[in-house]
Amino acid sequence: MGAQDYEVLLGGVSLARGRVRPDRLLAIDAGDVRQGHGLTGEATRDPSFDCPAIWIEPRERDHAIAEGFLTVDPSTVIATHANQALLTQAQELLGPEEVRELLDALKESSPSLVETVHPEPLSLAAITRIFRALIADGIGLGHPQAVLTSLALALQRTQEFDLLVGAVRADMGAKLIARICEPGARLRVATLDANLEAAILGSVPDPATGQPLIEPECGSMIAETLTQILEAEGQPIALIVQPPVRRSIATLLSQRVPRCLVLSINELPATQPVEVVGVIGGEAEPAAALPDETAARAAQDEPGAMAA
Repeated sequence: MGAQDYEVLLGGVSLARGRVRPDRLLAIDAGDVRQGHGLTGEATRDPSFDCPAIWIEPRERDHAIAEGFLTVDPSTVIATHANQALLTQAQELLGPEEVRELLDALKESSPSLVETVHPEPLSLAAITRIFRALIADGIGLGHPQAVLTSLALALQRTQEFDLLVGAVRADMGAKLIARICEPGARLRVATLDANLEAAILGSVPDPATGQPLIEPECGSMIAETLTQILEAEGQPIALIVQPPVRRSIATLLSQRVPRCLVLSINELPATQPVEVVGVIGGEAEPAAALPDETAARAAQDEPGAMAA
């Protein structure tokens, strides 16, 4: 590594690399910069969010801010990049010891709740696996009581891993949507063509996970089409799919299209208004909207409606 390079490692595995200019500031164009700003320096990209950026002299800070740039020092560049890199692998930071501490703390306020889940029917290892899957899906453990309550209710119906994770996600659907959609606003969504989704459902399952395997060409087509939709929209969107294919598609898109939130139809709250902005794999149709609670609930009652 060069003298100005840095690397973020987790368990000895490189998550991210970058290069800074210790004697300069990074002026980031987050979309608010004026045209013809006249700011000069070394052109680069912000390593955390891949925005256009310029390494500038510290004396140019006021000029950069006046032109609409976000200015940060090199240490902040490294800290932000490390934070973003670790967030993508946050589940790797959770182990049995951390889960035990979480459960022990929760016992002080909700002992009966913990007893309904651990040590029976779920061992510490089983809870750790479920929590890691939820974190990978973007559900944090900052409020563990709600997550554990949802898990306890789901255990009354099943002990199968994927079904438990899906049940908790369904209960937390509103929190997932809040990551990309303001309260009361229409959630902009894309769907899969019914024939495409049926083909994925009918594919050979992965022996290791039991999830449907998605052919490389099909996966590339889905990712490319979603990228085009995102570029046209200029904001994050959600891809609504049937529950059996959600995990496979979410895994496929996690690195290729990270700005797309993949939800199953079961995770869409009945009161959430949506607007369909694209159909993948089928003929493009005019954007449709579900403007009220009745229409949103109808989409949940008829899962094929959204896919179609």
